[in-house]
Amino acid sequence: MDKLIVLPSWCSSLGGTTVSLSMMVRGFEQCSASENLCVLVQSGSLMEDYLQHLGYGDCLQSIAASDQRQFFKLAFRWVSKQNRHFPLLLENCASRYLLPTLALAAPALRFSGRPVYHVFRDLAHSYNPLGNLFRKFVFTCLSPGAICNSQFTAQAIGKHLIPEIKGILYPPVDRERFSPRPAPNSPPPGLQPILDSGAKIMLTPARISQPKQMNDKNLRGLIIVLAKLKELGYHYHGVIIGQDHSPGKLQTRTLLELAQQLAVSERLTILPSTFAIEDYYQYADVLVTLAPREPFGRTVVEAIACGVPVVGSNTGGIGEILSNFAPQWIVDPYKPMAVAQTIISLARDPNTSSVLARGQKWVESYCSPVEYAKKIMQIVNLDSS
Repeated sequence: MDKLIVLPSWCSSLGGTTVSLSMMVRGFEQCSASENLCVLVQSGSLMEDYLQHLGYGDCLQSIAASDQRQFFKLAFRWVSKQNRHFPLLLENCASRYLLPTLALAAPALRFSGRPVYHVFRDLAHSYNPLGNLFRKFVFTCLSPGAICNSQFTAQAIGKHLIPEIKGILYPPVDRERFSPRPAPNSPPPGLQPILDSGAKIMLTPARISQPKQMNDKNLRGLIIVLAKLKELGYHYHGVIIGQDHSPGKLQTRTLLELAQQLAVSERLTILPSTFAIEDYYQYADVLVTLAPREPFGRTVVEAIACGVPVVGSNTGGIGEILSNFAPQWIVDPYKPMAVAQTIISLARDPNTSSVLARGQKWVESYCSPVEYAKKIMQIVNLDSS
């Protein structure tokens, strides 16, 4: 029996790659094809814990390693011992720290004849021209079949790395977890004081990343929007949920300092990432995401599936998603007053519920775990199994 071997780039973050991978496993399970899947994970990592928590332990191959680089190296060694007819799917493995290992593994993979595919969940681009040149060299040597998570990503990959794109697959969403339902009787940690204050919740699940990076989440813009809403006389409370890997949580402290400078520190709460993000959506009045170069925007489709309106950037995958059913909710991420006015207008608009209904139909059609798994199997030639 053929198996698809999946090697993820980063096992220590609860981001889009981890969640999308879990939904791919769910899709294989629902297609009765779990035995055709093997996901490599670093022993004791957050990804292993997350997939085990969801009940997907049977398809995992745990590899003991001291860090991500060693895991990546040992994973290729493990793959080399498997049947060469088993296709290898690399999950977003274009990070700078992984490229040397990928370059060393490329000749053996090509010589073995093993089919290799790569899922691009970001633009795989660097501000450093030498970094881009090295990426081009590595992926030319590897020559994988490219799968992208949006048209936005595909355009960048097709232009800079791999001309031929095998498929554009919007990441799947768990409709059992993410659906409109009554809010839990007990609010998630950190929300009760906000609810007691009477404020509306402006939710933003996002990694707390360094500004001006390729995938900058533009969280500073959210705080300025809060200040504009306060200036206009509206009581919104911003809730950011995400990991901060900076030394001493420097990026979190920087955001809190900006909130204090703009006199909205009492209207901002920053919480750690959580496995139960769906519970927070049930209390949100609006999701706001102003990342200018977000490749897809998983939180957009999760929020829409839960019946939460979304105000998002006019660029990248966020604008690509919203343009299908809510173009009026698309904003310039660098115009905070316009963002604030859009938030106010959708709260007043009697058509917001019908827009959400259109959005939920779009999510159901384009973000199904079963359809995602079927398309992956077709691309890697596992559909006949």
